[in-house]
Amino acid sequence: MPAIETEDDAICYMKRVRFALRYNSTPSLPLGSMYGAARDQRRAIELTNALLARDEVVETNVIADRLVLVHRDVVPALYALRVRFRAATLSDYSEKAFQLIRQDGTASAGDVRRFLGADGMKRPDPADLALGDLMRDFLIDRGPSSVPKNGIPYLSKEGFPYRVFDKAHPELVKAAKKMRIEDAMKTILEATSTFPPRKTALIFKLCFTAAERLQITGTGT
Repeated sequence: MPAIETEDDAICYMKRVRFALRYNSTPSLPLGSMYGAARDQRRAIELTNALLARDEVVETNVIADRLVLVHRDVVPALYALRVRFRAATLSDYSEKAFQLIRQDGTASAGDVRRFLGADGMKRPDPADLALGDLMRDFLIDRGPSSVPKNGIPYLSKEGFPYRVFDKAHPELVKAAKKMRIEDAMKTILEATSTFPPRKTALIFKLCFTAAERLQITGTGT
């Protein structure tokens, strides 16, 4: 397949695969990647930022504990399945980070780190953990950032902006709230129909109950 080069190419790619790793692919996961599709790191990052800016994709860490781009058509289903497992309360650090992001609108990881007094701490630090937890529960996501003309393309000067998910994607959240769990499962399973069932159950384990994983694989794994 030819490398993707334009925004239209990237949109077509995401519509076809539905899920793609933001960075490099790995042999253990049946997911393509933007780096692999573009075959050029800088172009992949530029196209990823363009898709995020156009709301064609959402970035999440819910799948396989990796940063994955999800096409907007399947985001409501993923959201509906995942938010069933949200904790009733947030940790102290997560609550403080969420408050900052709500107030700021586009706080970066550096902003959160300074706000929590985590500068200089061993990584992953409290900011890393809080942002990961908030993203995992679809409370926040990362928006597009600039790509420096020189140097490492994924290190933007201002950092990645974190947003409150419900405010950034109100139409997707609205669609998710109207979706039945059975229909959400069907959407995800159709989107992953080429994956081995056991692999689907594993990489989407944060979105399925044990009974649902049993339904997918017949083994409960």
